[in-house]
Amino acid sequence: MIWIILSLWSSISVAQDRAIWATIWSVNSPEKIDEIVKTVQQYHFNKVFIQVRYRGDALYFPNRTDTTYENREERSYILKNGDFDPLSYMIEQLKGTDIQVHAWVPIFVITPYDLSKIGPSNLYYAHPEWITVSDNGVKMRSNEHEGAFLDPGIPEVQQYMINVLSDIASNYDIDGIQLDYIRYPDSIYGYNPLAIANFKLSEEKDFERWKQQQINTFVNKAFIQLKNIKPEMEISAAVFANQKKASNQLSQNWNEWIKDAYIDQVYVMAYNTSNRTFENVLKDMATLDKSKINVILRAWTDNKPYSYHLINDKIELCKKYQNMNMGFYSYSGLIKNQYLKHIKF
Repeated sequence: MIWIILSLWSSISVAQDRAIWATIWSVNSPEKIDEIVKTVQQYHFNKVFIQVRYRGDALYFPNRTDTTYENREERSYILKNGDFDPLSYMIEQLKGTDIQVHAWVPIFVITPYDLSKIGPSNLYYAHPEWITVSDNGVKMRSNEHEGAFLDPGIPEVQQYMINVLSDIASNYDIDGIQLDYIRYPDSIYGYNPLAIANFKLSEEKDFERWKQQQINTFVNKAFIQLKNIKPEMEISAAVFANQKKASNQLSQNWNEWIKDAYIDQVYVMAYNTSNRTFENVLKDMATLDKSKINVILRAWTDNKPYSYHLINDKIELCKKYQNMNMGFYSYSGLIKNQYLKHIKF
């Protein structure tokens, strides 16, 4: 998810966002963050999204000075230096520049596949009754999807996460907070007994619509709470690009968040390798408010090569459909594949 300006920098409006997403493995030492800072300055990025939560843990110091909002999240295992605060260090290194620092916070996913990486205070152990349950009554396991998820239909889960977000906002001089994994893992989940009891108390009769309402409500609550703490802060969400899948399978009806002003910005994870599929994503967003949308392009390889030519094709498609706010995910992918010197914005 990154904005890159090369030789065309002078011809591009300063109103555009140019952002970079740095995962936990890219920010767990001062030296790594120093390299990120050099990159964003060299290529004129204006936003850095730094991952501050991985799986129910913290790459910052919970309740650092202000203890108004309870936050007992354990420090992430990825941090080898117990005194290092990646979020604080990134903020300090970019102080006095025009580059914004946004705290990127995965919400409902709380475990890695390997449970030995988390401690007993992780919510998976501390509140096992909060883990979502499938439609056949089985509690979600840590090796399913991206890890075990909390159930968004439990009011205590929502309040817990509101407190975590509020704590970060209160203790760090950040320019924004981005909500990630703000969804159910799949349509078969959401059947935690506490959530079902909450559904039965509601006036909604359609369970799938009720699940969408739980996500909508959380986004709206987080938005209001965080704006009360820091009104100028941008509140955003990383969302699935396919709106039908997002809404029907994941209960992530993000176009409603835009229409109902529940969010400042959505960052659409358009990670498609196919140009045709990518163009379909842009077509589906044609009637939405583009000032509220940033398109995130794939910038990594997995088991197949992914040429920078395909990235440049997608940039041109964004321009064609007037989606001028773009980004690239991720920083490490850009560096590893040496995309920076080839991307033409």
